[in-house]
Amino acid sequence: MGKRYNRRIISVYFIFLFLFLLVAAKIIYLQVFRREFFQNLAQSQHYRLLRLSGRRGVIFDRQGRVLATDIHCYSVFADPSLIHNPRQTAKILAADLDLFEKGLLAKLRKKKRFVWIKRKISWEDKERIRTYELKGIGFIRESKRYYPQEGLTSTVLGAVNIDNKGLEGIELFYDNYLRGKDGWVKVLQDSASREILLSSQVALPKDGADLILTLDAQIQYWVERFLKNTIQKFKAKEGAVIVMDASSGQILALANYPGFNPNRRDKGFFKNIRNRAICDMFEPGSVFKVVTLIAAVSEGKFLDTDKFFCENGKFRIPGTVLNDWKPYGELNFREVFMKSSNIGVAKVVQSLGPDVFFRYAKRLGFGRLSGVDFPGEAKGILKPLNKWSKTSAYIIPIGQEIGVNILQLTRTFAAVANGGYLVKPYFVKDICLRGFCRGTRTHKKRVIRPDAAEKAKDILMAVVREGTGKRAAIADRKIGGKTGTAQKYDPGIGRYSPSKHRATFVGFIADMDPPLVIGVSIDEPRKSHFGGVVAAPLFKEISQKVIKYIETEKF
Repeated sequence: MGKRYNRRIISVYFIFLFLFLLVAAKIIYLQVFRREFFQNLAQSQHYRLLRLSGRRGVIFDRQGRVLATDIHCYSVFADPSLIHNPRQTAKILAADLDLFEKGLLAKLRKKKRFVWIKRKISWEDKERIRTYELKGIGFIRESKRYYPQEGLTSTVLGAVNIDNKGLEGIELFYDNYLRGKDGWVKVLQDSASREILLSSQVALPKDGADLILTLDAQIQYWVERFLKNTIQKFKAKEGAVIVMDASSGQILALANYPGFNPNRRDKGFFKNIRNRAICDMFEPGSVFKVVTLIAAVSEGKFLDTDKFFCENGKFRIPGTVLNDWKPYGELNFREVFMKSSNIGVAKVVQSLGPDVFFRYAKRLGFGRLSGVDFPGEAKGILKPLNKWSKTSAYIIPIGQEIGVNILQLTRTFAAVANGGYLVKPYFVKDICLRGFCRGTRTHKKRVIRPDAAEKAKDILMAVVREGTGKRAAIADRKIGGKTGTAQKYDPGIGRYSPSKHRATFVGFIADMDPPLVIGVSIDEPRKSHFGGVVAAPLFKEISQKVIKYIETEKF
């Protein structure tokens, strides 16, 4: 019995010894071999890196008005490992932050140390949530892009995404300049994830560059308001306007309607964010006759008194019949453009030669990018001469079978107004960083002889005085331009639509220094479809305001 008792004691002794050695081995393993891991784990529970956002550059108009800037806001995050009741936490946050409880609960149940709850909330929202004292819920101060003028210039400025990176427009094109460089700071926090001490380990953020645009917010306001009124008056689908300095290519205003408010991410934001004036192309119709005019006066082949028989409104050409909007008989060279005769222009091109016309169309920049500092520019369509059909030489000069955007048309008329130079349009006047500003250089090249530009200008002013552009005329001012009324091709019926049109007018104010050029394009107006009725009055309305503003105010 004594021996059996001793064996039991010895067995228990060895069992305890084995357990002791096992625990000791575990302690040695954790303290020696896993020491670094647990140090990092402890540190991650008490320290975290707080991102310090670099300020995104401010965007100003040419007069120093703020168009886009950063404001402070807060973002809510969670550490799911510290949340003991995910369902209750999800219920409170979903109700307060207008989130779906089911999706939020799924986030809070993830085996992660960090998940976003909601980005970019206001200080008031943050303080309200803080009063709930929810364990595992924290806040990070961030920057949010804010547009003080709301929808004004929205299709030019574009927008940024949730991380303040350029998404569209100027914000995207100049993102590398505007975007600041983030820094960080190490933060000591307590068990409830509340920051209690900032460490000395700090990497300071760097601010992005500021942009000064060529746009003038006052002119932009008038353009947007008058464009909206015209769209509503004629029950049109949409429209675009460009106001540009003809000598330098600086864009003073560019408007699209409908637009959007970049401060609100609603349906209108995603539907209307595209800048249609630059990124959409269309068949221009008669406004494209300016190319024939420039080619004809540059070649010096015609006198103003040269006659063209316009076939009383119907002219059979290869493959179809060319019609005029009025049955003209004999017109002289100037009258062909003043009265916008399709048949007369087609005959002028036949006399010049299609190859000559094509050369000038290329020289004026059609079928290629203008180089404007804006993403997504449509280069348009100008078919190579060897791909022209027998019909092409008659209908391309009158604005069919070719794709352009309103910016390309505007700078073509600028070349007439400025004495023959094709300018490169641009939006950003200066890029400024830490007190130093770099200005944008004007790029232009001569494409028309001065005497030919002067003659084309004189004929385009006659179009406004006596021809189809009379509704653009302003008393005692030298206004030139050209109307365009284009039928839209309907792929559904395989031909040009009898009811859908695009009304266009592009013109210039010749007696300003520098001259201004304004392009107007209205898509699918319903009450009237003529460029001279729909677009020309809008040109006049904008011009009157701009002339008074520039000539009487400090500009």
